[in-house]
Amino acid sequence: FFFSDIHSASMLLFLVVLVLVASVQSNEDDKGYNALHFGTSTSDYVTFSFDMSPFRNSFSTCMWIKHLHSSSIPVVVNYYTRSGGLDLTITANGYYTHVVNDSGLNSLQSKFTTPAGQWFSVCLTWSMSSTTSNLYLDGELVATDQTTSGRSLYMGGDIWFGRPSTSYTSSTNYVFGGELYQYNMFAEVLSAATIKKIADGGLCFDLDELSETRVLRWEDILKKSRSGSVKDSDTGCKQTWETQASLADAIGRLNETVTELNETETELRMVKKQLETLTGQFETVTAQLNGTEDKLETETGRFNASQAELDTVRGHLETATAERNSTEEQLQTVRGQFNRSEDLLETCSSQLNKTEDKLDTTSARLNSTQEQLETIKGELRSTQSQLDGARKFKNITRWDVLYTSPYYNKIFTEDLFGQLTTSWEILRNFVGANITEGIVNHFQLYHDERFCDAFDELSAAMLKQFYGVELTYGIIDHLRQHLEESACDNTTQS
Repeated sequence: FFFSDIHSASMLLFLVVLVLVASVQSNEDDKGYNALHFGTSTSDYVTFSFDMSPFRNSFSTCMWIKHLHSSSIPVVVNYYTRSGGLDLTITANGYYTHVVNDSGLNSLQSKFTTPAGQWFSVCLTWSMSSTTSNLYLDGELVATDQTTSGRSLYMGGDIWFGRPSTSYTSSTNYVFGGELYQYNMFAEVLSAATIKKIADGGLCFDLDELSETRVLRWEDILKKSRSGSVKDSDTGCKQTWETQASLADAIGRLNETVTELNETETELRMVKKQLETLTGQFETVTAQLNGTEDKLETETGRFNASQAELDTVRGHLETATAERNSTEEQLQTVRGQFNRSEDLLETCSSQLNKTEDKLDTTSARLNSTQEQLETIKGELRSTQSQLDGARKFKNITRWDVLYTSPYYNKIFTEDLFGQLTTSWEILRNFVGANITEGIVNHFQLYHDERFCDAFDELSAAMLKQFYGVELTYGIIDHLRQHLEESACDNTTQS
């Protein structure tokens, strides 16, 4: 019992694998480029159910067949119903062809003379209203039959490719074993001209123009599940259709170009007429132009003269512009200076006010000083008078210094005594030098107590007093003392 269950499970798994293998087959895209190559056993087939109602009262079916296998009744397609049996059967050798279970086209082996391995076209049409079926080989009508009046195509059957229905027979005599391509069923009776066109179009004829009535399509059949050895076979139509599509596209573009060229030609004719009109107008304008050339030359001369004058005016204008720009820059500079002058004027006004105040104070002090100066002048006059009187007697001695302002009518102090001794000591540095007016002025200016605050240091004015004097080492040493420390300070310290 255990081993029996294992065997049943193995068989079930094997059947599932077969179904999966049959369903997973390589299909080309929806265009249906490939053919189907059937094996030579009764297990090599394709079958499926299909709604045949569009073909109930009439139909056409066309296909391409390549006969490869030798069998007595190589069934290519079979539509089998339990009610009517062989409602549609087509073979590869013309034997046993049936329509609505009628065998009038049964024995046509003499018509199917295409050698094995070569493609040939087969079309079958039928109409219940005319009770007529026609068989075409490579676009030519080869047989006609009358079917039973009122008999329509039965519904509810299955379509088989590669062999007849298993409900009918399982004999190997019915195996197709060849290749099938572009099997299509149309819900109308195709005309003989259309069928001829399909056949003459060859294996790769494009059926898109018949798409409205093409109900059972080859590209859909390629997607159906397969049993046994049923494989895709390359027909080369993919490249052909791609080339045809490219050619059709090129033809379309060429037609568009031709249309455009025709339109361009029409436009060219119009342009030609316009050109002729313009040519006449051009000739008229040329004549007018020739007549105005002299005027143009005259006006050109006047223009050139005016241009020269204009250039001269432009030169003057540029010079004037440059001068104006320079003047503007100078004006800007003057404005800046004027603004600064205004500021300076305000500052000066303020300082002037302050100076006026100081001037008032100084004026008061000057008045006081003038009064003192008048007093001193009186004293100087008295001293000068006395000095002049002394000189008249020509007995001036070193003691006459006591008649000067620092000593005369003053109490003789130690400080005055120190000034006298220091002054005479300074003269020691001038031993050997000639006493000039400059040397006397030097002692009067730089060794007088009244001028110590302003002339106590060595200066250019001091050196001028020694012009024309032979400089001795003593005089140079005396000047060095003025450089190092003021002579008045030395006098004071002494």
